[in-house]
Amino acid sequence: MKALKYIVLFIFFGLTLNTFAQENKIVVRVDGLSCPFCSYTLEKKFSDINSLEKFDIDYKKATMTLNLKKGEKITDEFIISKVDEAGFTVNKIIREGETEGNKGKDKTKKDDQK
Repeated sequence: MKALKYIVLFIFFGLTLNTFAQENKIVVRVDGLSCPFCSYTLEKKFSDINSLEKFDIDYKKATMTLNLKKGEKITDEFIISKVDEAGFTVNKIIREGETEGNKGKDKTKKDDQK
């Protein structure tokens, strides 16, 4: 019985730590990101942000992955403003750990498309 308690605790804490680790990863889908030069433009905008541990840009998938330092947070609005400054448009922001049904926030302006 005592061993069962330890197993349950181990599984619980293992899942909890995994959840916290995932919250630090943000994937941003960027409209207009299609070449290495575009990637460089975004890289310049995000390179001086102290909250980031690292970031990767995949222009073939039109995505940017932000890995935050432990305990750091940045808002969707901040990400959108930086991407806008670089001359691109955020399509979707996906924070790791979100469920599939709630995955990402669509950033397209549907009201403007009337």
